[in-house]
Amino acid sequence: MVMENILKKSMLIEEKITLSLDLLEVAKGYCEYNFDKGQEVVALGSVLDVLVDVQKDIAGYLDELK
Repeated sequence: MVMENILKKSMLIEEKITLSLDLLEVAKGYCEYNFDKGQEVVALGSVLDVLVDVQKDIAGYLDELK
């Protein structure tokens, strides 16, 4: 049961990390190609908000494994 729980949490962490990486790529693209446009900055802020939430989830999962 304990190993199953660790495996499940590990898979959730992996999914969250992958999502974080994808969101960082989106943010990078906005910064590189739309740095002079105000609307994209707002969209980038929204992406970064989601990214922060995902990172908090990862931290929570890691705390649960301790």
